[in-house]
Amino acid sequence: MKCPVCNHENENASFCERCGSNLTEVASTSSPASSAPSQESAAASESEYTHWSSKQDSPNHAPQDSSSNTSAPIPIRQPQEQAQATENQASGDQQNNQWNNMMQNEKVQQAKEVSKQYASYFLSVLVRPYQAMKTVGEQHSLNGWLTMALIAVLSSTYFLISFSSMDIPGIFVSGFVRPLLLTAIMLIIAVALMYIILKVEKLTFHPKILVAQYGALLVPAVAALVLANVFTIISLSFSMYFVAIAYIIVLVGMNAVVFQYPLNRSKAVIDSIYTVLIANIVLVYVVYRLLIETLLSILSLFYSSFWRL
Repeated sequence: MKCPVCNHENENASFCERCGSNLTEVASTSSPASSAPSQESAAASESEYTHWSSKQDSPNHAPQDSSSNTSAPIPIRQPQEQAQATENQASGDQQNNQWNNMMQNEKVQQAKEVSKQYASYFLSVLVRPYQAMKTVGEQHSLNGWLTMALIAVLSSTYFLISFSSMDIPGIFVSGFVRPLLLTAIMLIIAVALMYIILKVEKLTFHPKILVAQYGALLVPAVAALVLANVFTIISLSFSMYFVAIAYIIVLVGMNAVVFQYPLNRSKAVIDSIYTVLIANIVLVYVVYRLLIETLLSILSLFYSSFWRL
């Protein structure tokens, strides 16, 4: 019997030997209306047969796991992408370098402006320091601190130049670092003493203006120390007079700033003269430690090394 599905010629069998279709239920006659469903079932059976026969033809074929191929491929950067990344990194580094150079140039320009302003301020105050002290404001406090820094540096360079010719071990520490620190401490103590005196007198004042006023009176001290450093080459003994003048100005300047305020003796705890006297004693002691003990320590080192020879 011929199978109507796969056209396989079967002998006396109830099912097709190839596709397994039921041969007993096949009707001898079919209506035209049922021909379309028969064709659809035949196509479905044929597809089933094709799928089944493909499995039968390759019995050793093992199904592959779909999950084994689901891993994402590793992206490989192409040479163009690498070149683009390198170019972007180079452009970023160049922008950072340009920004750093711009900031450095801006700082240099600011330093130049500050130096120019301080130079004009220094020359104008040097002519009439006391009159300038009465007119300065909070905006001149930076100039006051710069003046104090110059006094500390110039004092240190004076001691270093004066004793550089001596073969003394550790001359940089004892001749430069120690005078620098002591001078800075001395000036800070002077500002603190003025602050304490005015607080004891119960006066209203601005600390920045106090620094600006004291810095204006210290401008002649800077000029004296510059001359002292210059005259160390010509005459060391003569240069010491300029150093003494500079430290006298430090003492006098503190008193001038304090006494230009209206001291209110009626509300003060103690009389104003005693507070000012105590402040001067403290400052003189600091100056003594700076000048006398530093000189004596350096000279002792010099003579001890001399006697060893």
